[in-house]
Amino acid sequence: MPVLNLDDAAAVQRYQAFVQTSPFGRITQDIRWSQVKNNWEPRYVYLENDEGTIIAAMSILMSTTPNGQKFAYASKGPVVDFNDLDLVDRLVAEAKQALADEPVYLLRFDPELDYSDAFNTALQAHGYVTRNRNVDADGMHATIQPRRNMIIDLTQWPDAKETFDLYPSKTKSKLKRPIRDGVTVRWADDATALEAFFTTYADMADRHGISYRPKAYFERLLAAFGAANGDTMRIYMAEKDGELLATGIGFKYGDKIWYMYAGSMDGNIYYAPYAVQTAMIQWALDEHLSAYDMGGIEVEDPSDGLYVFKHTFVKAPAREFIGEIDVVLDQDTYHQMGY
Repeated sequence: MPVLNLDDAAAVQRYQAFVQTSPFGRITQDIRWSQVKNNWEPRYVYLENDEGTIIAAMSILMSTTPNGQKFAYASKGPVVDFNDLDLVDRLVAEAKQALADEPVYLLRFDPELDYSDAFNTALQAHGYVTRNRNVDADGMHATIQPRRNMIIDLTQWPDAKETFDLYPSKTKSKLKRPIRDGVTVRWADDATALEAFFTTYADMADRHGISYRPKAYFERLLAAFGAANGDTMRIYMAEKDGELLATGIGFKYGDKIWYMYAGSMDGNIYYAPYAVQTAMIQWALDEHLSAYDMGGIEVEDPSDGLYVFKHTFVKAPAREFIGEIDVVLDQDTYHQMGY
């Protein structure tokens, strides 16, 4: 059974190479993600073709529920072509076998693939339980990952050299406003930049009365994906006259930049968050990537401030993903957990 041996450096490197180069690979399927989620237990399974080449992989993290049962999650995975559901089934069979010695009641995955009725029906025909439009009434957090993401398709502007090439004059003028006001943006991936980010991140969360991740979480992100491990993670900082105004964290993985976290200070910040986004989109253009992913929204409506901000940059409708695909291993516990 192809379960990755983490003590075999060559095998780990081969697995990583597949995930990092596959068009279906995502940062949360990278082995390094388990360094960030260090209170979860990892498992890694894969399939090979007759020549011994890896053709599918699933990076699984497990957590233990209060009743002692385990939840297994392949975030934004698995790394496999879902046009071949028989191949998906084979990979899931390997995962179930790898988890057989654990009290796992559910294996869940949520690939970044577009929703369609036909795709949803095909998944159900293969025995999977899907959670997408049937849980929309419960809002954005009905699923672990947002199902509707605001994504700039950069392939629509093959000749774009700078962010402003993507937008009409009215939007372009708005995005240039912080520059006219003297806002500058730089990036780094070191402890000083992380301290700046966390200052803005915590300040913003406190103002809005929402919880936020501890600094140690971001320290682990930096250790796993910072300069020592390739140009994957950047911390962008917007300043005016040396004063920190706003920050953002992005990750370059596969063929896109994923904007994941942000923060801003209180008071007049001169549209600095827009300047951060402008610079991060420029990163994607400089790297000749195909997409810039601004993450999820609740609804496509002007009443949603998050949507209004992201819609400044993303003019296309939000991409609706297929949602969560559940492999139920213990039906009774699955129902007890409210599914």
